[in-house]
Amino acid sequence: MNLTQETATIALRAPFAGNTGVVTEVRQCMVTLSWEGLTGYGTARDADPTEIRACAPLLDGASPYELHGVLARLSAAGIGPAARSAVDLALHDLLGKACGQPLHRLLGLAGLPTAPPAASIGAYPDDELIARAQSLADQPILKLTLTPEDDGSRAGMLRSVYGGRIRADGNGSWSPDRALRVAEELHRHGVELLEQPVPPGSPDNLGYVHERSPVPVFADEDCTGPESVLRLQGRVSAINVKLLKCGGVLAARETVSLARRCGLEVMLGCKVESSLGVTAMDLDGHLDLTDDPFTGIGTEYGMISLPASAGLDAVALPVSGPTHRVNNGEH
Repeated sequence: MNLTQETATIALRAPFAGNTGVVTEVRQCMVTLSWEGLTGYGTARDADPTEIRACAPLLDGASPYELHGVLARLSAAGIGPAARSAVDLALHDLLGKACGQPLHRLLGLAGLPTAPPAASIGAYPDDELIARAQSLADQPILKLTLTPEDDGSRAGMLRSVYGGRIRADGNGSWSPDRALRVAEELHRHGVELLEQPVPPGSPDNLGYVHERSPVPVFADEDCTGPESVLRLQGRVSAINVKLLKCGGVLAARETVSLARRCGLEVMLGCKVESSLGVTAMDLDGHLDLTDDPFTGIGTEYGMISLPASAGLDAVALPVSGPTHRVNNGEH
């Protein structure tokens, strides 16, 4: 199996203001796996190219039918979750193409409804917040990014111009007691959930807020894969599962299955990343990119349409931004 990687920096259509600053571009590490005349594509935002290269010898002689074993070798070798996710996606893409089936059918998910995506609104000044909310008025759900300075009142500003469902992402901004004060204000404006209100690393603090908050508390940064689910059981209402944190589709599915057995609700999340990265999770994080290096999932009127072609239905497009390509030889 031959592994090739390419790194691209892709501009956003408009700057996104988060709690750690303003993002104007994203860095995508794209992986191509070639096997018996088929090509599988994978990608991960901010993956370490050195780790991607280290995956090549671990794929020696492998096939997509050995996906579980290959990914276990990567994990045992200490390959980080972002790099594992990129290879995981390429393996799943190859497996779907080898079987002639789109991934959702290959996984037995055909016919199940897709949940509506939530469009994110950054930590913008008041006038820009209003303008962006008005431009997204047809979206079924908006997710408001909050910062340490926020007290929850910006949710009221959003509610004044938007009648749909509102979620809030705390990004680990507050102490437990301040998080509860913010949650009370969010509740006043009909916000339906609050992600990661306290810094990651202390499930007990999440549990403290969860037990007292009028708004359901979701774990985001504290959910890093199956091993984190038991730590979060009883301390949150739900978890946000992201491929980059878990290490790919296989680990994400394990995380979802375990969470449901533990009585936790599940939300699927992503960062701003290419169509390929979000197609694997049926999401919309690619919509803010100017030069998406892939085509894939479709989104229209706030609803997601699943690919019909084999694998991830990913088509690689020419990249107009800076790129770096490395071929690791035949494996």
